[in-house]
Amino acid sequence: MKISLHVLFVLLLPFLFSACKKENKIPLLNVTPSDVDIDVVSGNVMAFTLKGRSDNSTLTRLLITSKRVNGFTTTVVDSALSVNQFTWIWEFVVAHSTEPYYDLLTFTVFDANGESMTTQRTLYVTLGATVLTETTGHLFYSGNSTTHSESAFDLQDRVQVLYTTDSTRRDIQDSPPSGIGEDIGRRWISPAGGRLVSANSFNYANATDVALRNAFESSLPLQELSGIASGDIILTRLGSQPANTSYYVAMRVTEVIDEPGTDNDRYMFNMKWAVFVQ
Repeated sequence: MKISLHVLFVLLLPFLFSACKKENKIPLLNVTPSDVDIDVVSGNVMAFTLKGRSDNSTLTRLLITSKRVNGFTTTVVDSALSVNQFTWIWEFVVAHSTEPYYDLLTFTVFDANGESMTTQRTLYVTLGATVLTETTGHLFYSGNSTTHSESAFDLQDRVQVLYTTDSTRRDIQDSPPSGIGEDIGRRWISPAGGRLVSANSFNYANATDVALRNAFESSLPLQELSGIASGDIILTRLGSQPANTSYYVAMRVTEVIDEPGTDNDRYMFNMKWAVFVQ
């Protein structure tokens, strides 16, 4: 029996169409940059573009983990999804450290059928200096104030706190000598375990993270500083951080307010900070 080419094409058409419509059984995840190894500088902004798709199910979860050399795996993104496809730009600041490091990033997308796809990127991080930002108008009160008990300051959260607050939050605190009467104490301590450095020669206006760290580490830190005055620059490394984290702060005292009585005596200051993780 002879079959014409036209009839043969018609008979084969469903099979050809089926082949063209073949679906992926697992979700797809495309990450850009596509290079497996990426060189970056600490302090810079890094951006990844993620495109996920599922041909036969719903995407349910996006997971991104980070693992530094000789470190633990930590979750940096864990988002629930309910879509068939998505495009998302993930931006973050590359973390500082005390020495160059590499960071393995693992990207995984899951679907409703329990299937998943994973891809990885390794960031090779070299250290760069970053100009620090400043926050202004901070204050806390004299330890002699009879109406304001906020005689301490949490430098990490950048808020004044009560002198009775948990000591781990009292990064700096006014501690006036006994018998000082109606004068502001002008003496700072760190119940949180930090150390303080008087550094009036520090270039506060153009401070970078590396300069702040080096200035503190090359100085002799003290448990307390006395004679605090307007214009002083004070450096500290917070004492309530994990063992692998160094959190430095530079403070510029803008005003020491010593009014009649003690009720409203207070310190005003601006601050810059830098965090390094080993």
